Amino acid sequence: MPDNSNSEETGGDDGLFGKTSDTLNEVQYDPAGDQGFAAVIVQAIADQTGKDTETYRESPLHDYIDIDAIETLLFGTRPNQSLGPAVRNISFQYRDFLVTVRADGVIQVSDTDNNSVRKD
Repeated sequence: MPDNSNSEETGGDDGLFGKTSDTLNEVQYDPAGDQGFAAVIVQAIADQTGKDTETYRESPLHDYIDIDAIETLLFGTRPNQSLGPAVRNISFQYRDFLVTVRADGVIQVSDTDNNSVRKD
């Protein structure tokens, strides 16, 4: 049975990050894999924009958020120590993107509209 929860959950709340666009890129991170956590996030953003990952060297992800803390909170200190299917998630803004990382390793990246005014 497919998981159709990706865009509804992320795009439904303007919250702290402004309005998100309908464009959503979703990738799977494997804590036991060879590729680092930050590298997977930056690659997902590069895929979202169609730009090379080198584009994001000038403002590294580590300057925006403590990636090591997020990885430990969601995935534990050892590979495969995750709490399972999306029991937790963390969202943060990096440049003009809303990044949501779930405990099951799913990383969702969507564009934000920083010029929008929130209406209550």
